[in-house]
Amino acid sequence: MKLKAMFRTTCAVAAMAVMAATAQARDVKIVVGVPPGSGAHYGVDAFAADLSERTGGELKVRVLPASLLNLVQTFGGMKDGVVDGGYLVLNYFPSELPEATLPIELAMLGKNPFAMAGAMSEYILTCEPCIQERLNNNQVPLGNASTGAYAIIGTSSMTTADELAGKKIRAAGGSWTRWAAAVGAVGVSLPGNEIFEAMSQGTIDGAFNAPSELTSIRLIDVATDVTVNIPGGTVHGLDVMSVNRDFWKSLSDEERRAYLDAAALGNAATTWKFASDVAENLKMAKEKGINIHEASADIVAMSDAAIEADLANIAKIAKETHGIEDADAKIARFVELVKKWEGLVPLDRDWTPEEVADIYRAEIFSKIDAASYGL
Repeated sequence: MKLKAMFRTTCAVAAMAVMAATAQARDVKIVVGVPPGSGAHYGVDAFAADLSERTGGELKVRVLPASLLNLVQTFGGMKDGVVDGGYLVLNYFPSELPEATLPIELAMLGKNPFAMAGAMSEYILTCEPCIQERLNNNQVPLGNASTGAYAIIGTSSMTTADELAGKKIRAAGGSWTRWAAAVGAVGVSLPGNEIFEAMSQGTIDGAFNAPSELTSIRLIDVATDVTVNIPGGTVHGLDVMSVNRDFWKSLSDEERRAYLDAAALGNAATTWKFASDVAENLKMAKEKGINIHEASADIVAMSDAAIEADLANIAKIAKETHGIEDADAKIARFVELVKKWEGLVPLDRDWTPEEVADIYRAEIFSKIDAASYGL
């Protein structure tokens, strides 16, 4: 009898020890390969607080510095399980992610960052080939964020066709380069960290960038003029929430549900920060005496026509470069999603990250089955 009682006591103690270990907080290692203060850091911080609250403190985010993995290295680091999650700029990986690259190439549709993040998230998370190419890389996609809309930041006024003619303007990618050619300017390929020097030396006349770059790369010290309503376009392939697939499988259904709901806020908060930085930077620029312009109606109409015509070029590139035969249908689908999301989160009011996240959850994340997705 004593042996039986001892056995029962030993089992009870062991069970309590297992329960206590299970209840201990678990670190979620996320690397952000850009300096603190960025939109990505802001979004991950918002996500971390929300995830901890939703899991009763059982999942706690530990943010790792850029010195561990830079933006290019993060893709492989997440794939190999060096980190559980990390900030990815999906534009950097067209060979690995051809399906995700297609909607990213539709950059010039971007005028409303909240809508572009919503459209990109819904597109990716309801696109089986898009999901599969991430699973093939041992990653699980969990939505996207967006930069603010691009402007022309320059050393002279660029608001009309005459003012744009022949101007050399740094372009972030093919879509902006083709736009520049369509309006008579010249798109120049240049790394972001070289824009300031090139503008200050007169090598280029300006740059297509979100106005948040006025302070982040100090263009506010060299620019004299900003045209805010052209060319437009967003970088909406920002991925701050996706995770290593093995890590995802290790979570319980309840933890995955909490992660999905918190990811909606992470995407919304990242986008909100980028949009907020645009507004704040334009205010600072105006106070410093930089001229803030809107382009003429003629050049806006020319811009809209160029963006519409470029859709055929993007479909051709997708087919020839990545073998996506149904590119036209996929482009049409993304265009419709952008229109849908522009209606859901219009720019005629101020939004909070929480309000945008609620809409992302209702329209996208609540429809994902946490018990089967990504496994």
